[in-house]
Amino acid sequence: MLQRLLCLMLCLSLFPFSAVQADDAITQVEELLQSIPKTDTPENQQLRESYQQALQYARDAQRYREQGKAYQQILIDYPKESARLKEGLHNYQPQSRPSLSSLKEDALRQAISLSSNRQLNLRKERQAVTDSLNQLESTGQEYHLRVDELRKQLLQTRSLLDRLSFSNESDRLQEAQQLATRLKEQSLSDRIQMLELEQLSAQQRNDLGKLKLQELNLAITDEDEWQTSLLAQQNQLRRDKTEQALAESERLRRQLTSDLPLLQEQQQQNQALSLQLGALEDQIERVQDEQRGVDTSLSGLNELVNSVREQLEWLQISNAYGENLRSKLADLPAYFPLERLESAIVKARMAKYQYETEQDALKDPVQLRNSLLSGDGITLDRAQRAVLDNLLKARRQLLTRLNDASDTLIQEQTRLKLLYSRQNSKIDEIRELSASHLFWMPDVRPLSPAVLLGVPAALGLAFNPANWLQLPRAIAENNPLSLTLAGLGLLGLAWCWLKLARHLIQYSQYIAPRIGKVTQDKFSLTSRLLVRSVLAALPLPAMVLMVHGLLDGAWQYPFAVAVARGLGEIWFLLLALLVARHLTLEKGILILHFRWQKERVQRVWGQFRTLLLVLIPSFFVQGMASSYQEHAFYDSLGRLAFIIGALWLLLFFARLNREKLPLTWGQADMTKPHLLHHFIWNSLMLAPLLAVLGALFGYFYTSRTLLRQLELSLLAGLGCLLVYYLAHRWMLIQRRRLAFDRAKQKRAEILAQREREEDDLSSEIPDVVEEPELDLDTISAQSLGLVRTLLMLGFTMLVVVQWSDLNSAFSFLSSIEVWQVSSKVAGIEQLSAITLQDLMLTVFAFILTVVTARNLPGLMELTLLQHLSLSPGTGFALTTVSKYLVLLIGALTGFSMLGIDWSKTQWLVAALSVGLGFGLQEIFANFVSGLIILFEKPIRLGDTVTIRDLTGTVTKIKTRATTIVDWDRKEIIVPNKAFITEQFINWSLSDAITRVRLRIRIGLTQNPKQVQQLLEQSVRESTLVLDTPAPEVFLIEFTDSALIYEIRLYVNNMDHRMPITHEVHSLILEKLGQVGMHLPHQQIDIRMSRG
Repeated sequence: MLQRLLCLMLCLSLFPFSAVQADDAITQVEELLQSIPKTDTPENQQLRESYQQALQYARDAQRYREQGKAYQQILIDYPKESARLKEGLHNYQPQSRPSLSSLKEDALRQAISLSSNRQLNLRKERQAVTDSLNQLESTGQEYHLRVDELRKQLLQTRSLLDRLSFSNESDRLQEAQQLATRLKEQSLSDRIQMLELEQLSAQQRNDLGKLKLQELNLAITDEDEWQTSLLAQQNQLRRDKTEQALAESERLRRQLTSDLPLLQEQQQQNQALSLQLGALEDQIERVQDEQRGVDTSLSGLNELVNSVREQLEWLQISNAYGENLRSKLADLPAYFPLERLESAIVKARMAKYQYETEQDALKDPVQLRNSLLSGDGITLDRAQRAVLDNLLKARRQLLTRLNDASDTLIQEQTRLKLLYSRQNSKIDEIRELSASHLFWMPDVRPLSPAVLLGVPAALGLAFNPANWLQLPRAIAENNPLSLTLAGLGLLGLAWCWLKLARHLIQYSQYIAPRIGKVTQDKFSLTSRLLVRSVLAALPLPAMVLMVHGLLDGAWQYPFAVAVARGLGEIWFLLLALLVARHLTLEKGILILHFRWQKERVQRVWGQFRTLLLVLIPSFFVQGMASSYQEHAFYDSLGRLAFIIGALWLLLFFARLNREKLPLTWGQADMTKPHLLHHFIWNSLMLAPLLAVLGALFGYFYTSRTLLRQLELSLLAGLGCLLVYYLAHRWMLIQRRRLAFDRAKQKRAEILAQREREEDDLSSEIPDVVEEPELDLDTISAQSLGLVRTLLMLGFTMLVVVQWSDLNSAFSFLSSIEVWQVSSKVAGIEQLSAITLQDLMLTVFAFILTVVTARNLPGLMELTLLQHLSLSPGTGFALTTVSKYLVLLIGALTGFSMLGIDWSKTQWLVAALSVGLGFGLQEIFANFVSGLIILFEKPIRLGDTVTIRDLTGTVTKIKTRATTIVDWDRKEIIVPNKAFITEQFINWSLSDAITRVRLRIRIGLTQNPKQVQQLLEQSVRESTLVLDTPAPEVFLIEFTDSALIYEIRLYVNNMDHRMPITHEVHSLILEKLGQVGMHLPHQQIDIRMSRG
């Protein structure tokens, strides 16, 4: 085997690969790859990867050579092929078709199906030729860049091959790498040669493609005409049959001379079916006409796609083509609502089902006739029976035609739906293709004196009385019922506006005395007032929207449509203005319920009111200007209105910045703002300024869109802020109510104790008074932190959804390459670009990971853990481990988004783990010990432990160390390793009850029995001693001066050890003093010796 491998390697190295056939090279490399032992050793794995790369290079070289031969053959065959195509175009004759009159209905249906299939294939072929021509043009522009890059790679590969060839090492891996490098060199050479042939044949392929495209266009035109003829013939045949059925129905109607109600009723039903059949045939023809129109539109859209791609390439050179491209996009057909067609198809199927049901009833005409006669109790003679049979027979024929026509209609509607779906997809493709480029292109001229000269013309258009006379005419275009309902609706909304505003003020004054009182204050008062505030603000915007609806449909009055668009821009601003007004009332939510400073709220409200009173006319003018984009109105007056509104918004943000609002001001003393404050307000003030500069330089649409999105994001943020303070108030009410209930319970216990101790108590008990309001800082910080986190996530989702409309506009971020990373796919190294978009998403992922990890414990505690029966310390272990998992998953996700996957870092992580394991052994030991503590739980939060000579309560279990607070309130940091490797005492691991031992000295002369009783009595009177286990008193020792008793008693927890010692000692002294006993002094023997 070894000799065979060496022979193969020698053959591959002696003969240049340019002389070796591609198939032979591929076969030889495959044999080398199969000869590798199947054992998965590092050497075999590297050999396998090298041979796989060599095999891929050999296959690439073969593919490039085949492509090069194809291009070379095009150069050779070009004269003949070009002459053949030109001759075919010059002598083109439509395809011979059978005579239409000879085609029956089934043959027509089959011919139409074959023609549709040929049309589809021809259009696909034309699209393929068009795409190849476009690709030919784009690749021609990139030819030099591609070839230069490949030549650099070829030089680097040859340099590497020289180093490998002159290397002194001669092992299999070295030879495999040399083989892969040689094949890579051959692949690069063949690719460069292929690209050169591709460029040389570009002109010939372009000429042949254009000739082929002309030929396909002629064939498509011919096929379209043939299918139109087939459809017309099919419709004519259908019309003929329909007319025959109608003629038969009319003949029967004329022959009917009897006044018998049964026959008259049957004739009327046949007449109704005849009319339905005629209407159905008309509908089929309308759908087919609509199909032809959509088909023509699709052809135009396909051409427009190619034109847009071409102009987008021109935009990279000059922005002058932007205006032309915008005008083309403005002429795009409207997006067709497919739901309308779906409902029409469902309606047609229901009608078909009804026809089928009636047709099934006519399968046996004799039985139907008998049932009709028996049901009405009518007797017919022979002539009348014949007339009835003819009527039923005619109805069956009509129903058969109706079923066939319904099937045809459903098929045609389905095909129309498919065409409209393709049209919508093509419109989306064009818009997405152009949005990312046009969004950042100027749509108007930079502001100049010439632009300002258009202001008088715009003002003349806006204040022309003839234009304003269009409004009543546009309203009169609506039907009378709509006008009546609109008038009644406007009157009703005006009445509701006045009524609700008055009721809101009365209700806020009515509930004001109850706000802040524990026994009367409720969150429902705030929520109801909020709902009333919003409802009282709705009528006026609804009236504006109603007028907008009356004007918007009158397309023949452009000024009325412009006014409608202006009204559509301001209704939301009116709603925001009125809602803000209601919230800032003196008895409103912000001042009375949220306890915000009255003067500051009124100042901010005044500034906000002024801002909206400027923005409302500004938005109205901008909305009107959007209808006159080709007029100076949009360029001059619309842009000036936007600039005025943006500058006033800048002034508003600057004034708010000076107010030192507590929303972004970090310290309670309001002396120093934090970094977030500077970032938020500077960004808010910078955004309108940049928008104004963009509008001045011609980027009016871009500036307007971005600033509008920012304003909507701010309104969403204010909504989330309102929800936060509502939750804040709800928590405050609940906390105050809980504290008040506890205070009442404690007061009741005190009163009951007084009644037991003082029977002659004569003082009157005062009434229950309102407890003073608790400060806002007493609210649970973790609960509010959780609310903030949830609202922040909700706000982020709202902003993402809101800005998703501009995804295509920011798609350029994915084209900005920051760096490249290499990855292996099927053993082949490939470069992947890390873009600016990936970097921004990674930063967002890291921020989301940190925020989630910080607030996950509170989220789990309030939503999950409090509802589970867990042993002490289990909840803390779950939250801590979950936080570590979130951090780990977030880190891996972020690094993978940056191209740093696990396959690249596992060896580095392993090496770092070993190195850090030795260098930071104690830290790693403490970290692992911390994990063991969390899962094994030898200690938990709140446990009282004794380790070494330290005793205290566990307050924190962190990654490296555990914090213990001793009885002197000193925080002691103990490494986690100590709790795993050393012996310690946990006083409350499974049972918090602990035993206290007290030693009492009694004089030798005292009665032991009496002493025993006194000691037991003292223990029983103690309030902290547990009855179970029972306390015990023992005489344990005699000394020269005293009897030694030991009292053994039990308390609930470690906190009671010192209080119980004090209490029992005090009781013992009291009891001994009552009987005249005294504690003896300890006898001390002193021996003196003479030195």
